[in-house]
Amino acid sequence: MFPIRNARALVAVLSLLVLAAPGASAQAAPVAKDANLLIQQGRALVDSGKRAEGYALFEEAVAVCDAELAENPARMDSYVVKGWALFRLGRYREAVAVGEAGLKVKFDARIVENMGESYFFLRDYAASLRNLQRYIDNSGEYAERVSTAFFYMGEIYQVQRKFEHADIAYAIAVQREPNMARWWFRYGNAVEALGEKERARGLYEKALKLAPAFAEARDAVARLSAPAAPATAP
Repeated sequence: MFPIRNARALVAVLSLLVLAAPGASAQAAPVAKDANLLIQQGRALVDSGKRAEGYALFEEAVAVCDAELAENPARMDSYVVKGWALFRLGRYREAVAVGEAGLKVKFDARIVENMGESYFFLRDYAASLRNLQRYIDNSGEYAERVSTAFFYMGEIYQVQRKFEHADIAYAIAVQREPNMARWWFRYGNAVEALGEKERARGLYEKALKLAPAFAEARDAVARLSAPAAPATAP
């Protein structure tokens, strides 16, 4: 027989083991959700064709970030991730507003880059360029989103018909991220607009190699590979 003091100790230990057992999980405190993980899971669902399910996770990520910011209004990661989730939902003005609120707390290059992309889809190209350039200036040459920033800069320059600028921006984008078929295609568009058809065809061929079912790239290669029509007599 245990002395009474040891028996009580044993009961206490057994109580702790019961609380830690699988059957006690319903009484355990809920595990905090990771908003960034929710976004990653949502993107995977959207990419697989499950758009509604993916968007539901983006909405959940926004709610998680709101709860975090209610608890700590200076939590920068929450501003960042909320902006990403709003961008994925197509709520670009809200993404910009969240970014501006976050930047009042502290500068964060990730926020600036997301604002640059959001402004692009709002067709405020001046603000988009300004934020994308600010991101590049503050993040270093090989930061995670530098290639994407240069791609959007190329898109803006192409809309503005500044094809020489677009040529440079796209070149940097595909150098940093060479496996994006659409980027090579858009690069080809800019080069073709400059009148450099052979170089453009090579860029379209790179896009087609990466994505053999890319119909636009295939049509562009066929168009630029066709023999020139014979000159007609005057």
